[in-house]
Amino acid sequence: MDGWTDPRAAMGTLPQYPHAHQDELVSAAGRGMAPVAAAVLGDGLVSVDADRTDGRQFFVLTDSRGGTATVWVDAVPLVRGTLADTATNTTSQHYVIRVSDRLPTRMLHRVLARELGELMAVRERAAEGLAPVREDSLREGTELPSEQALSVADRGRVGELNWLAARSSAPDVSPEQQAQARAEFSALLDPYGMRPTAAMSDEEAFRPQERAARARYRVAFGSLSTEAVGLLDTLAHPIEALPPADATALRAARDAAVRAERQVEAFIGRREITMPMPGYDQNGLPLPRDQLEPAAERWAQYREQVSERTVGALEGQLAAGQFPLRKVVIGGGASLTGRDPEALLVDAAGRWHLDPGNGIVQSADQDRDLAQWMGVDPYAAVEDPRHRVSIHAVRVWEDQLATQGDVVNGRARLRLGLGGELLAEIRPSGPDGQESGTPLWVACDGTPSIATGLTPDAVPGMPRGATGVESRSEAVRLIGDRLRELEGQAVPGARELRAWLTLAERGGADARTVLGALESSALKDALMDGLDEETGARLDNCFTALDSTGKWETAREAAPGRALLGDEVAENRFDPRAAQHWIIAGSGGTGVANAEIILRKNPDAYVTIIGNAPPDALRHQVQYPEMLERYTTGENPRLTIGRTEVGAVETYQHENGETWFQADYVIEATGERRTARAGGYVCSLGRTNPLPPALQVLADEVRDRGGEISGDLQFDRDDQYIGYGLTFTVDGREHRVDVDGAASWQLPREIFAPKTRVQAALNEMGQRGLPSETGNAAPGFSPIARQSALRARAVAEAAAGDPDAVRRLPTVPERWQRPDLTRPSTVTSTAPAPAPAPVAMAATAPTTVTPAVETETETEPEAAAAPGTQADTPAEPTAQPTAHPTPEPTAQPAPEASAGRGAPAAPAAHAPGISGSHLWQMGVHRGGAGRPTAPDRQEQQPPPPGHEPPEPGVGLDD
Repeated sequence: MDGWTDPRAAMGTLPQYPHAHQDELVSAAGRGMAPVAAAVLGDGLVSVDADRTDGRQFFVLTDSRGGTATVWVDAVPLVRGTLADTATNTTSQHYVIRVSDRLPTRMLHRVLARELGELMAVRERAAEGLAPVREDSLREGTELPSEQALSVADRGRVGELNWLAARSSAPDVSPEQQAQARAEFSALLDPYGMRPTAAMSDEEAFRPQERAARARYRVAFGSLSTEAVGLLDTLAHPIEALPPADATALRAARDAAVRAERQVEAFIGRREITMPMPGYDQNGLPLPRDQLEPAAERWAQYREQVSERTVGALEGQLAAGQFPLRKVVIGGGASLTGRDPEALLVDAAGRWHLDPGNGIVQSADQDRDLAQWMGVDPYAAVEDPRHRVSIHAVRVWEDQLATQGDVVNGRARLRLGLGGELLAEIRPSGPDGQESGTPLWVACDGTPSIATGLTPDAVPGMPRGATGVESRSEAVRLIGDRLRELEGQAVPGARELRAWLTLAERGGADARTVLGALESSALKDALMDGLDEETGARLDNCFTALDSTGKWETAREAAPGRALLGDEVAENRFDPRAAQHWIIAGSGGTGVANAEIILRKNPDAYVTIIGNAPPDALRHQVQYPEMLERYTTGENPRLTIGRTEVGAVETYQHENGETWFQADYVIEATGERRTARAGGYVCSLGRTNPLPPALQVLADEVRDRGGEISGDLQFDRDDQYIGYGLTFTVDGREHRVDVDGAASWQLPREIFAPKTRVQAALNEMGQRGLPSETGNAAPGFSPIARQSALRARAVAEAAAGDPDAVRRLPTVPERWQRPDLTRPSTVTSTAPAPAPAPVAMAATAPTTVTPAVETETETEPEAAAAPGTQADTPAEPTAQPTAHPTPEPTAQPAPEASAGRGAPAAPAAHAPGISGSHLWQMGVHRGGAGRPTAPDRQEQQPPPPGHEPPEPGVGLDD
């Protein structure tokens, strides 16, 4: 994913449209994709087939080589200032363009042209296995890059120029619209460095700019349309040499751009947060792939040193009778993008530090937006852009971010102090992973943040559906709630049974003991009496859940090390050779990842995955297709995938005396029924929705004191989800705790009851924001990096006094509801009967795709309509000499001052050559000349490790 911006959008000066504008934009995309694609791709395009499915608009583009790309278009809430972004999936050739739902409709096709240019550049480069061009060529300035090629962003800019050039002479648009397109084309030549902006009388400044502009023209020539080349020959000259009408339009555009730049500078000046960019060496270059593994080891050692220093400092304060008061963050992972260097981070360095797999399941192409949100270069971590991002790179990134401030390797949970204050009980762990027996205590300053990752696995046999119960703890809670009702009705024994049940759950009694006590209780019938059908079904499912949990506990005892939860495999807490055949219950992403780990770590193992049909999202990832090709084919396939409804775990006694596992399933392709029998069983059936472990004791303490817990969803001012918040009210005090990261996508059911459908609404929002075609999902690594960076910005703004920076809502904003695309759009066409499309079109779309010009039905502000206003602020340069023709040097006309060029330039909106260059949108200062800064060093910390092995006698910091 990648985004591009308009300064006016960043300042909120683009018009604000209601929710209904989404369907107008999607419908306009349906009508306009064909001419846009024709203008951008030219002879490389053969046809565009348009259609809709599940209320979504998509297009199948066929190129001249016979290849196809499916492009999905939606209009959704985007981060302020971002007009559009695109998820590029070169694994399955699906691309998702998301335009801002506040985009003026008449800007849509220009935006689509830009995004099409970019995604096709990504597609072409990936097809050849080439790394992206790191520096832009089409950027204002005299400095040119060494690599003679257009970057992805450059190709987007060329696409935009090609579209505007086509519009400037299209017979089906009015003369006024042609003139506006010409003016916008001309205005872009300034930020794209294709025209000298210095006065011709200033020979010293003018000549280098002119040479650079000619070089950029040569680089772009092969991608420019005939119409664009013709316009460039006319307009790529200094303002003094332009025809009067073009000079007047350019002068107006420059004045408008200066005003917008000044607004953006003022906007950015209010942001104080910073973000490091990990994974680079001392020269600001990404670490080479062959250095990632040793670098990961060095950074892990450095992190351990920082942890030891931090623990020592806290112990010293406590020993001196001083109670530490700190901002507290519990958990890490991708959420470290929002890491506050002033906060005390407590993180067990789990998940990606323990995962024995190849890496995250997305490719560098699919996770290219990590450069924007985490400030890292995923392409540096792979040999081919279609390959998965290395696990060693992930570990380097996370450890570098973690050590930006005080960190304790270990776990923590929040507690209530004697005076009702909020405390963090911290248990550090050493290099061997063993936790300290003596906790450290820290008082929480402000609102603690929890980002402890994915919630626990569900065990097999949990009842599903509207009255489902997902875990033993939920079953006990619901039965306890029913006993409280009976206690209120003065039913004898209800109070005592509820107290016993509470103690048994907190004390870790096994499910069989709990179920036995309930089954034998005299209150068993009373529990079910008088309930409506739905409540009765849910309570009955509580007993089913306890029974399934009991069977699972029995299996784990009978087959130690061979009955596993998925997280035990993902975190390498198992022996892959404990069995030669494994059943994996669950055919989703977690089950597939567990299967890959077992097959890789035990070359003799066979795996059978059972469950429902694998989700469609899997085929859009890198991992699953590779697994199918590698392990399900050949003379001795080691992976089988079957369909079944997974119930409680089934065991039997194998002839060797061991407890083994069995499951019936069907091979979908043939209908053949089989029974899998295996010595190992891994449960990967999805996630439960409890409170994060760090909050469970606090919740018990609050309820024991008669307090209450409430929750809300948190969104920033742009309706971007940044986690959920909990309020613990007890003894007249309120304590707020925020939950970020992957855990924030699994709302605790005891707070957000299923009947409210808040979780369902959150799931729908996540799916709309990241459709399966992207190869990603809302709780994934890259999306969480983005979410946490946005959260950091919103929290900083709130701390600075902005009351709307963090919005606490009971459910998902209405803007995230999918619009009804079946109703007529209110967008009107002002074009005369359109000329035939210059590409072959398959007439499959409900809305005919024809070249048309959309206009707003409402009046737009003058600022949005200013001709030539820059939709992309300039970045820094790059170039490439070729044998293509270049414009002749400009003849010396009468001197004329260049208007509106005295203001400082706005920060670069997009510079793929500089990771993190989009961070200016967040108010994040890159520091230096676009290079990542070294990790912040606090006096109590050792210096960070160098990226190169030290020479003998040379310190790591020399």
